[in-house]
Amino acid sequence: MEVERERAEAVATAAFEACGIDADDAVTTARVLVSADARGKHSHGLRRLPRFVRGIEHGNVDPDGEIAIQRDHGATATLSGGSRLGPVVATDAMAMACARAGEFGIGAVGVNETNHLGMLGYYTEMARQDGYVALAMTNTEPAMPPHGAAEPILGTNPIAIGLPTEPAFNLDMSTSAISRGAVSRASDRGESLPEGVAISADGEPTTDPDAALDGSIRPFGGAKGSGLAIAVEVLAGGLVGASMGRDVTGTYHTADPCTKGDLFVAIDPVALGGEDAVERIETFLTGITALETAAGFDSVRLPGQARPTGEPVHVDDETWAEVRSLADR
Repeated sequence: MEVERERAEAVATAAFEACGIDADDAVTTARVLVSADARGKHSHGLRRLPRFVRGIEHGNVDPDGEIAIQRDHGATATLSGGSRLGPVVATDAMAMACARAGEFGIGAVGVNETNHLGMLGYYTEMARQDGYVALAMTNTEPAMPPHGAAEPILGTNPIAIGLPTEPAFNLDMSTSAISRGAVSRASDRGESLPEGVAISADGEPTTDPDAALDGSIRPFGGAKGSGLAIAVEVLAGGLVGASMGRDVTGTYHTADPCTKGDLFVAIDPVALGGEDAVERIETFLTGITALETAAGFDSVRLPGQARPTGEPVHVDDETWAEVRSLADR
């Protein structure tokens, strides 16, 4: 069904407030979830809200937790999220990275003691709208074996890159062949998975989302995706004082404490590339969108092109009913 964006955000906000979440934190988190639905990333949209609520109800989210600086070294900092809602912590961390980029040319902020942050590209979009090149990554609980291994030890470990350009460029991708949220959504909808993206618990390829949830997801591109996932595990996990590998919990099964980490980087394009850096990049990106299309395509699109902000968002009927029920409490 189609829901007006303001209505979707208001109902999601009410659902969080019904769980004892501060009004500002509720608004921030609702906006992040609805923005994912607006971009068509329904695996990270409102269907995630009941999992967030589960984390709150199990005490893994602290509505009054303090976001505090653990380490501070000029252009870099590490934050403890105080177990607040992930989107609240991530928004603060990305804002801090941008502020430091404004002062030093680059800012890098790591985060531990936080929760699932929703769609990663929301934060790079936030930074690019403020004129910064942005990089963000986060690790998740194990769902994927490294290339050549049979046992899942890596998360789906997304990475996002945003550029302050027009046309917009905001890449947001997991390092797995498919996100775990997309697998879960396929399970809920009774749909099959594409070939080659998942493995059952007995190690056989599967298109059954339930078998994939019991088994594991493959890295995209074989050894390439695996290598990038390992890098994210280390940079967003171990480097910032969060967990890695089997020690990561709470991003999918939110009834468990969340032990993952995040890394946010912002770069002032003028400081690195000069006054005309953005203009040169825009010329290149415009050239890409103007290329002749291949068979079966009607346009050449850049990562992150979304529907206009004011358009209604699509939400599954079941998801909307559950969100409304939580709000009505």
